[in-house]
Amino acid sequence: MIGAFHTPMLEEAAARGYPTVRIPGGVNLPGGVRAVARVCREHAIDVVNAHSLRMTLVAGLARSFRLMQTPLVTTIHNVADRRNDRRARTVLERFPDEVIFISRYERDRLAEVWGRAVGLVIYSGVELPRPGATEPIDLEAKHGVPRDARVIGFVGRLSPEKAVGDAIAALVRLPEDVWLCIVGDGPEEGALRAEARRKGVERRVVFAGFSREVDRYLVGLSVLVLPSRREALPVTLREAGALAIPVIAADVGGVREIVVPRETGLVYPTGDVDALVRAIRSMLEDPSRAAALGCAARERIAQLFGVRRWVDETEALFARLAKSE
Repeated sequence: MIGAFHTPMLEEAAARGYPTVRIPGGVNLPGGVRAVARVCREHAIDVVNAHSLRMTLVAGLARSFRLMQTPLVTTIHNVADRRNDRRARTVLERFPDEVIFISRYERDRLAEVWGRAVGLVIYSGVELPRPGATEPIDLEAKHGVPRDARVIGFVGRLSPEKAVGDAIAALVRLPEDVWLCIVGDGPEEGALRAEARRKGVERRVVFAGFSREVDRYLVGLSVLVLPSRREALPVTLREAGALAIPVIAADVGGVREIVVPRETGLVYPTGDVDALVRAIRSMLEDPSRAAALGCAARERIAQLFGVRRWVDETEALFARLAKSE
């Protein structure tokens, strides 16, 4: 695996014993091009799979300058900044042999912007833990949440597009035994804390901060809420589904690729706090239905986002490209 210094994916690969090559973050573009080409030659790399526009550009230029002949695949998770759409088109139409999108939404969105579709969709795999195998965080001991509280939760970065303030606004209109657990950090944390104080629900809002035990927080929730203004294919919804946790999500981006409304979870119009409150109440007042939605979500995750399917589809693509060289 080739990556920039301190890239989390590179760190994890190294920890699991995979060979890794680090390109220092300060390396300029020509230096990166030479480094990637050298690694491909020295290690007889069959296929390069870039996971960013920059790495696609680096590897693509190495091929353009005939420093390597290795097939190039680019995986697009999402082009988060819409101002990069034109740049993305320039890079993706010129350099990779194939483009993988991890959501239909992002592929279709860019096709609409560009006037033509490129690439294919391969959903990233999600591990399905054995039911009951994940020990929940003791929210009472760790955060002072009453043992008999009903806990709704948010997991993710605390940034404006996540609209976590909508969950706080909804909490104001929910019974006193309902608490909100926010797992994650980000630039909006101070404003969200102030909002909870202003609305008089500070006591019932837990700011758990960043955690590497998200799964343990998820299994302690009555329902997961994702009130985002914008999403591609939310990792949090896939993780919750794998654990059979009921979910309520704003109807944005690729959310419906994961959540089938009223079958594997609930969706509502983004920004509509009234609808969010109704959805939360319906989940909390009918635990049997909520549990059934969670179980159905797990089945959908296993079907569409299973690790075996992901590996098989990816390996088939890589084998085809390697064989064509």
